[in-house]
Amino acid sequence: MLVLKRFFPFTARKFLIAASISLVPFVAHATSLSLSLDQAIASALHSQAVMQVAQHQLAAQKNLSQAAQAQMLPALSLNAATIWTQSRAGQPVFVAANGAREMLGQIRLDVPIYAPQTRALSKLAKDQVEMENYRLQQTRLAVAAAVTMSYFKLAEMDNTIAIWKSALGAAQNIYRTTKEGFVIGTRSRLALNQAELNVLRMHSQLTQTRILRKAAQRVLALQTGLGAQLPPLTTVTLPQQPLPDLSAIQQQALRAQPLLSVAEAQIKAAQAQLQFHRGARLPVLSARAAYGVDSSIIPQSGQLGWQAGLSLQMPLFGFGRNSDQIAAAQQQVAALQAAKSALELQIRSRLAQDLGSAQAATIAFKNAGKIADSADAVYHMTRKGYLAGAESALALQQAQTAWIQARLQDTDAMIRVRLSRAQLALDSGRLPG
Repeated sequence: MLVLKRFFPFTARKFLIAASISLVPFVAHATSLSLSLDQAIASALHSQAVMQVAQHQLAAQKNLSQAAQAQMLPALSLNAATIWTQSRAGQPVFVAANGAREMLGQIRLDVPIYAPQTRALSKLAKDQVEMENYRLQQTRLAVAAAVTMSYFKLAEMDNTIAIWKSALGAAQNIYRTTKEGFVIGTRSRLALNQAELNVLRMHSQLTQTRILRKAAQRVLALQTGLGAQLPPLTTVTLPQQPLPDLSAIQQQALRAQPLLSVAEAQIKAAQAQLQFHRGARLPVLSARAAYGVDSSIIPQSGQLGWQAGLSLQMPLFGFGRNSDQIAAAQQQVAALQAAKSALELQIRSRLAQDLGSAQAATIAFKNAGKIADSADAVYHMTRKGYLAGAESALALQQAQTAWIQARLQDTDAMIRVRLSRAQLALDSGRLPG
């Protein structure tokens, strides 16, 4: 059963279409001044144990495939035995093939000529290698998606800290001005208390955000394997490329989606399993060549010689069990083909939703920028009015609160634009970054 999961919680829907792309490994002990998203993902793929698990599973499946292919090759063996006949009360206990005692010592070569079931198992092993390869790509994508989420979470925390620092600095300036006015009698104690309370509130928000940033930093450091050497993040900017066309995204996804590739490999494996069951009705032909001695007497020098033979095994009747296995295998192939068609529809639907989310996030960011600009203008006008004695401390606090919230919404909207683009890239079979 194929399950789609969503890595980024934009909506209540919790599924994502996996995708994959090859990466250039990023050295764990980076010396760059800043860490880009591509580098963070590459470092995580290089260091995470889940990637090593998937790689070892792929290597193990390759070894099994090579072993299955070797079943189609000739086999060389050494056969040595002695067999004798013994009777007890006129009844044979052991019976040799050629006489009272048989001596056997040969180098033997067995050559499969026609073995349909062995060939089907070899094909099945190749298909399983292909499935493990695409599952490795899915694991890469899962790691990349988790790192992308943590990366932008940390970037959002950095932006939030910058906003609260700026707000705290502005609040401290207002407090100092208000205190000076209180000393000379132009400001009331209420205004002074209000300004002091505003400073404490900004300081508290900044402290809380710093704690949350440390937690986000630890998560990203663990995911990338960089630990204490995690450098600062590259400045997050808006993508300059326009959103691609939906049909182009869907065609890209149908070519690059590892889930679709796994589904196709599962169909091939089921077809190989069907050929295996059908091969049980076919004959098995093999050849044998041996050099040595096979004698009913103790061999003497010069008695070594060649033996050659053909073996044919033909099943005749199996009471219907093989036909039932063939029917079950056919149904399995049909079920997997239908599942692939359903998966393609789900991919197209998911991409349509992703594109809509990316477009909505872009519009929301533009609107958030306009609101932030307006809030900034209102705050600075109110601040000038307060310093001139025309506005109250309460009005200034309200304007500053609206200004901070608008800036927070603006940075949140920018992060959502990047995350929506990342979601679209992942679902279409490309890596974000």
